[in-house]
Parts: sequence; structure tokens; C-alpha cells
Amino acid sequence: MMMPDEKKASILIVDDSADKRLALASALDGLHEEIVEAASGRDALRLLLNHDYAVILLDVKMPEMDGYETAALIRSRKRSQSTPIIFVTAYARDDINILQGYSLGAVDYVFAPIIPEILRAKVGVFVELYYKTEEIKHYGQQLESLVATRTAALTAEIAERRQAQERLHYLAHHDALTNMPNRVLFVERLKQALSRAQGRHHVVAVLFIDLDRFKLVNDTLGHEAGDRLLRTMSGHLLSCIRDGDVVARFGGDEFAVFLNDVVTPADVPPLAQKFVAALAEPFVLEGTEFFVTCSIGISLFPGDGTDTQTLMKNADTAMYRAKQQGGNNFQFYRADMNSQSRKRLELNNLLRQALQRQEFVLHYQPQFDLHNGTIVGVEALIHWARPGAAVVPPEDFISLLEENGLIVQVGEWVLRTACAQHHAWRNMGYTLRMAMNASGRQFTDGGLVKIVTDIVQENPVKPCMLEIEITENAIMQNMPLAIESLQALGKLGICIAIDDFGTGYSSLGYLKQLPLDILKIDEIFIRDMTTNPDDAAIAKAIISMAHSLDLKVVAEGVETREQVDLLRLQGCDLGQGFYFSKPLPANEIERLLRENYSLNMTMGA
Repeated sequence: MMMPDEKKASILIVDDSADKRLALASALDGLHEEIVEAASGRDALRLLLNHDYAVILLDVKMPEMDGYETAALIRSRKRSQSTPIIFVTAYARDDINILQGYSLGAVDYVFAPIIPEILRAKVGVFVELYYKTEEIKHYGQQLESLVATRTAALTAEIAERRQAQERLHYLAHHDALTNMPNRVLFVERLKQALSRAQGRHHVVAVLFIDLDRFKLVNDTLGHEAGDRLLRTMSGHLLSCIRDGDVVARFGGDEFAVFLNDVVTPADVPPLAQKFVAALAEPFVLEGTEFFVTCSIGISLFPGDGTDTQTLMKNADTAMYRAKQQGGNNFQFYRADMNSQSRKRLELNNLLRQALQRQEFVLHYQPQFDLHNGTIVGVEALIHWARPGAAVVPPEDFISLLEENGLIVQVGEWVLRTACAQHHAWRNMGYTLRMAMNASGRQFTDGGLVKIVTDIVQENPVKPCMLEIEITENAIMQNMPLAIESLQALGKLGICIAIDDFGTGYSSLGYLKQLPLDILKIDEIFIRDMTTNPDDAAIAKAIISMAHSLDLKVVAEGVETREQVDLLRLQGCDLGQGFYFSKPLPANEIERLLRENYSLNMTMGA
């Protein structure tokens, strides 16, 4: 039986007699298979090189190469070694060596005279066997193909799963934004580093790094710009580490580093300074230059802890201390920092309660005209009237208000309260300029311009008698926003003052761009100006520069008569400080005003 879509079986007849070949072919015609003839053993061997046959009918007696020699050669070839051979002979059984034929692999003999039915039956058995064998081969090939396909698919699936597992493992141990190790991998590697260092008696330094004022970038330019900045920052950090060190991103703007195999603690400060310097470089985003510095806290193994959790906690504590110092610096952990952190946490909670309980009050420090000694203005300074305790000055809690975000709410309260007091004094007949401080966060988080606009509209105050003070550092955090906001305030008629001038960037470039009215010289240049020629020269240069820009100058922190005299000589316009008066509650300011308090007599004017 022939399988569908399969060609016919081939039967090879090998005989030197053409008549015999014809007779055999005619007898097999009823099988409807392909008949191939060969006139000699050599012709048969040649045909068997490139074709497979269901059965071979082989004449025993042939010239040159008889049937037995031909059969032996057929069996010696791998391709035809299993092809059935039926010997065909006109000799009687006794005239040939039948056993020799069987020993050569013959499957049967056919003797003359040939009976067609018997020949077809015998050949048909092997044709049927051929088809069965081919069918088995076909299914075997299908099975092999299926196995190969399934094996390839399984191999690909295993490889895909392995890649997925590796990807999941990578994602579980790396930061998606920067491709840096994350906290999990950092802790694993730090454990290994501590184990090695313990045996070698080496130092391992753990650094916690937090970017200063990073939130301003997100708030101003959006999170995409913030992400670009974080990637840039991560590149700068990676450029600073040595072989064996590990830097990781913990999330947000927090990074961590451990310095491996440090010989002595004295080797750490130069390495930490590299990170501070690398991150202090200005960054340009969307055409805007930003200054995003960092605060670094450092703990050392084994002195500050012998396990990862303790070292990381202590480095975090030291980092907050660096923040308190104004940022852009590094601090080593000290044991007393933990108690300070607890106190700071308690203070944070108390400040939130103070806002709710309205425990904040304003004191006002007078500003004096250095030429006639009269009070021309006051600076509103927030104080904390803690129940059962002394009044807390602003320098003790303002930085914490900045950190926890309360400065926005508190800052708005200061603006509204100061303006209300200004209006009350005006009704009493006192004309004073009211100076109020604004933080950088109020520009972004608090919408300072809108708040001031609302206050001016709600209170019958003259904008020209209101003064907003902002530090250089706050301006440089986001120069475009600062320029836009200050210009909007200037259009309202509000006076703009730069506070603590000389301690920040002190760039004439930005002074020319801002709508300024007043410069306030920081007290660090006033404190020793009568004994330090350099400080005196700096103060004089600031005064001269400000006047050339048509700006008024206020000297802060004036504490001695000699400072007053020198400032007058240098042409400074206004002064404030403990020499004149400490910050006072509103009622005491009113007393000074009622007494027409001035320094004319003490200044000899």
C-alpha cells in the first residue's frame, strides 16, 4: 500500500539477459510499482549509489560479476546493506549453493520457470515492508522534527525565563533611573566589605549624601528635569569612587557610598571633599544654571558601628547635622548627635504644635539712619513664645521650619502679621518701613507674589513702605524664578533687599538683573571692621558698589560706637544691631517712637 502524497516503490531487476529482465518486469507489472533494470552487477551497484529500492531481484549467474559477488558488495555499503535481495536463477536447487546466498543476506530464491503470481506475492511482501518502513521513517522524522521544535521552544523558554529572572534580580538590586545599586544591593555589599575589613583591621567609611534644595528643581522645571539632574549627579558620584568602593541611590535625592579598605580615618576627608566638590559644580538644565550642592554624613567602621544598620543610621544622623550647618559640607558622626537628633525631632513636633496654638510672635528690630540717628524702619523677626520657657529667637528654629516645610505657612503668617502691625502704627502717626524676610521655599511652594499681592489689597498699606528681604543663596537656587518673582513684587511697589550680602555669590551679574533697592552687609564683615583692615575694605567696597547701582546700604550686627563712626565715614546709609536696639515687641517699639528716640546725641550729630 502506497501512502498518500508518496512516490511509488522502486524494484531493481539485475540480469544480463534483456529477455529475462522483460519477463520479470511483465510479471511484476500488476504491482504498479516502478521497475528499474540493470544489465550487470556493476550497473546495479552504480544505481544503488543514489537510490533506495524496496527489493532487488538478482540473477545468480552473470558474466564478469555473478550474483553472489554483487550481493556481497551491496551488503558492504551502508546505504544498501538492509535492502532485501531475492536471487533469481534458472538452475535447479541442487545446482547452486543456496546457503551461500543466504549467508550473503538473501531473503529468498525464485527458480525458473517463473510463476508470476508467486513472484508478485514474494516481491509484494517486501514492497509492503518497504512502505511500512518508509511510514515508520516518516513518523520518525516527524517525531524528530517535533522533538527538535519542542526542544528549541523549551530552550528558548528557559533562556527567556533565565533572562527574566536575571532582569528581575537586576531590578530588585538596582535603581531604575540611574542604574546604580539600590539600598538592597548596597547593604549586601556593605556586609561583605565589613566582613573583609574585620579580618584585615581596615576602616570602612559609610557616606550618606543628600542633595541640597533639589526639590526646587522639581517644583520649577518638573520631574523630568529633576530626573535628568539625578542622572547627571549619579555620573559625577561614580567618577569620584575608587575600585572597590560602592555608590548607590536610595531614592529621591538620597545617595549612599561606602569607601572600602580605608587604611586610616584620616584618609576619608579628602575623599569626601571630592564628592562635595563634584556636586557643587553648576548644572545647566533647559538653559538655566542651577546650584545644587550636597550634605554628607559619615560613619566609620568599626568605631561608629560594626553592623550595616548601625553604620547607616549614624551616617544618616551625621548627614542631617551637615544640613543644619547650611549644606555643601560633610560631617563625621559623633555620639552626641543621637541625642541632638532626638531633641530635633521633639523640637519639630513642638513647632507644629506652636503653629496650631499660635505661640509665634513678632519682635521688631529698629533700623537707624546713620546720618541723623532717627528710626526709619524695623525688621520683623519671628520669635517663639514657648509656654513656661524663655522666648526662643529665630536662629534656633528657622532652619527646622525650612526643612519640614512649615516655613511656608509660618512665612505667610509673618507677612500678614507684620503688615497688620505696620497699618496699626501708621494709624498712630508713625511712618516706618517694614522689612520682612522671605525664604527660597516661599517663592516656589508658597506663591510669595500672590500672598503679598493679596495682603496689599486687603490692607491699606503703602507698598513702598514694605520691604521683602531675601538671601543671595535663595536667589541663586533658581535665578529665573527669583528674577520673575522679584520683578513682580517690584511692580507692586515693594522694596527688595538682599540680606546677608557678601556671604553668598556676590555677583554683579545678578545684581544688575534684579530690581533691588537695598543691600544688607552681613555682620561677619561688620564685627571686626574696626580692627581688621580687610573687613573694613570689603564693607567700603560693598557700600561703594551699591551706591553706584543706586542702592541703599544697611549694615547688620552693629554693636559698637566705633563701628557706627566708621560706617558713617564710609557712607553707609542705615544700621541695625544691638548697639542701637535688640529686637523688641511692638509695644516697646511704640515706646521708643513716643519718646522720639534717636541717636543724635550719642552720635554727636
